[in-house]
Amino acid sequence: MASNPETAPQADNPAAPNSVEMPRPTVAPLVLSLGVALLAAGVVLGSTFLAVGAVVLVIGLGIWVAALLPGRGHFHEPRVEPAQRPTPVTTERERVEQLRPGMPGYRVRLPEAVHPISAGVRGGIIGGVAMAISTIPYGIISGHGIWYPVNLLAGTVLPGIGTMTEVQLEQFSLSLLLTGIVIHAIMAVVFGLIYGVLLPTLPGIPGSVAWGGLLMPLLWTGVSWCLMGVVNPMLHEGVNWPWFIISQFIFGVVAAAVVVKAKKLRPVPAGLLGGAVGGLLMALPALLWSVASGFGVWYPVNLLAGLVVPGMSNLPAAELSVFHAGWLVVGMVIHAILSLGFGAVYGLLLARLPAMSGALAWGGLLFPLLWTGCSYSLMGVVNPVLQERVNWPWFILSQFVFGVVAAVVVDRSEKIHIPPAGQGPDRVADFVTGRGEGQP
Repeated sequence: MASNPETAPQADNPAAPNSVEMPRPTVAPLVLSLGVALLAAGVVLGSTFLAVGAVVLVIGLGIWVAALLPGRGHFHEPRVEPAQRPTPVTTERERVEQLRPGMPGYRVRLPEAVHPISAGVRGGIIGGVAMAISTIPYGIISGHGIWYPVNLLAGTVLPGIGTMTEVQLEQFSLSLLLTGIVIHAIMAVVFGLIYGVLLPTLPGIPGSVAWGGLLMPLLWTGVSWCLMGVVNPMLHEGVNWPWFIISQFIFGVVAAAVVVKAKKLRPVPAGLLGGAVGGLLMALPALLWSVASGFGVWYPVNLLAGLVVPGMSNLPAAELSVFHAGWLVVGMVIHAILSLGFGAVYGLLLARLPAMSGALAWGGLLFPLLWTGCSYSLMGVVNPVLQERVNWPWFILSQFVFGVVAAVVVDRSEKIHIPPAGQGPDRVADFVTGRGEGQP
């Protein structure tokens, strides 16, 4: 803190004044405010309040004006003894450490290099093309045809699409095709620009969290979706996949964080601990969804038990919503085995996996999750019928295809270096040529 040259010499100067001029306390503002309030009340309550308010207003104004007269509104407060007065504040500028790259607080979140606008546009276009290509296998495998996805996309803005049958949505329509292409192109370019602006400013994500908290839950969700479709197709339809994916990511993030923090434990015990904690917390989203949807708390565990208990695929949803002790035990055993098993895998693999770039972790994994959640919620409000017709696992897959491709394109694009401001033209030249800060 720099000292004030005008006041610092007076701090311990015996010849300085022994008193400080201070404003004298007065009730004038309160009296004047009361008069104004009474005048305002008199407009409604009558002339009596008007008269009293005018008198109080004049009195308050008189007191205030009198306090402004010379020698009336101030008094002198004695100062303390010189020995008790504060000493001057001195500075030691030569000891102030300059912020350098890598130090906490350096440039905050302002990057040293950013991507040009063309990088975001290019990433959005290439990611949008890859995303569109990824929807073609879904149309062919599902039997809906290649026009079904684009017609659903056009239905987000065109009225009446929600009332069309699946047969109509599977047919070619030039207007729906053009609308879908325009929507897809605009959204792809906009998100590409967002990637180009945000990715250089975001902090890095630890490799263990990026792999264990983001990528592995995606792989496990895909495997679960495929296996459940083969083992028990009826239960496959009863699972709410967006909530299922949320629970998987909760497990992945928690388990990975526990494994990373448990440095004193060996890999397998640390993984088992992470699996146990993650398994407990991942059950919360499933219970919240089940209660909010009206199925009850037993529905998720009964669905889980249906993976091995025969005959459950033929039961109605009402039967799966009631308590069964046997199904509860089976579901808990399956959940415990899977949680501990995946936790042990985390403990063995996370430390051995290669590092993942921050741009790929954010743009290729986390952003698609956020956008998918927003799309699911908005479509449920704008067009609930289309929300039910969208195949959300394939939708999520297409979002990750876009995110990964766009993030890779943007991350590998050229960068424009931004020198720190306020250092003059010589410092800018040093920054551009790479000679470093403080070098001649």
